[in-house]
Amino acid sequence: MRYSIATVLIVLFPVWMPTAAFAQARLTVEVKNHTANGATVAGDEVVLEVYRGQEQIESLQAKVGADGKAVFENILTGPNMAAVATAKHQNMAFRSEPVALNPATGEFSAGVQVFDVSTDTAQLSVGVHHILVAVRGAALEFTEYMQLKNVSDRAITGAKRDDQNRPSVIEVRLPQGFQDLSASGYLEPEALVVTADGFYDTMAVPPGEHQVTFSYKVGINRRTVKIVKEITLPTAELMLFWTHGQGKLEGLGEPNDRLANADGAPMEYYRRSNLKPGDRLAFQFSGFKAKSGDYSWIVLGVVFAALVVIALWRLRRSPQRRCASGAVESGRERA
Repeated sequence: MRYSIATVLIVLFPVWMPTAAFAQARLTVEVKNHTANGATVAGDEVVLEVYRGQEQIESLQAKVGADGKAVFENILTGPNMAAVATAKHQNMAFRSEPVALNPATGEFSAGVQVFDVSTDTAQLSVGVHHILVAVRGAALEFTEYMQLKNVSDRAITGAKRDDQNRPSVIEVRLPQGFQDLSASGYLEPEALVVTADGFYDTMAVPPGEHQVTFSYKVGINRRTVKIVKEITLPTAELMLFWTHGQGKLEGLGEPNDRLANADGAPMEYYRRSNLKPGDRLAFQFSGFKAKSGDYSWIVLGVVFAALVVIALWRLRRSPQRRCASGAVESGRERA
């Protein structure tokens, strides 16, 4: 589960039957703080969003009472309807799972887990970080898997904010010239800010372990492609897997082992342990066939020079020529 101040669009049912009967009911939202000795949730605001299919039809607000509950009366129910509760605790939003509003039920309940919020990013680290690299057409394709850990019992956000007041929670540095960044799983694309150096996530990290997955490409536009990978979080173990292709991996020494991937293609991997923020892995892929475009300016220069030589040779052989009228015409310009 992710946490964001942004409103979340919930798509639960594709079709709404306008002829169905609707009723009203009560929905109770129980808010629990899972931080040890955490701040009280009494007085926290809860927003209840009611959806009919993909359309939000209602947004209601209530305060959490001393019993840790917020009660919403006269909630519209019916087929293809659902509700999502969002509790705001310490200026951070935490949401519930969707609740289907079946009209046959008169009472509904939802639960929201909240955490006290901290900006202590020192509580964040990476357990295992896998980087898979393979040649795909005219590019190197990178796929990265990070085991992100928050060892505290608080939701970690960033103290540093960008010019739109968005927190920078975790930063990921990517090789120069990366393109086609794609994120999945834990990362939500709308919460990512892409920069020239990589990207940062603006959503708070809840306690526990989270699997971060993303991929990108680096174009093969020269015989040797140099890669620099900078570490931004303490990393217990990093393993780089290289699927053999057209090129050769250099700069990391001898591989720790060689194996085959699921397709039977040969692979090798390199292991690094106990990496710290600021550490860099510098390596390169060599042996690629240079694209003709890399030398196009040289080819054009040779062709142009050849044309000049031919033109001068012809001028020396025929300094003058005649027009059809019999008048004399210069070899460079006409009278």
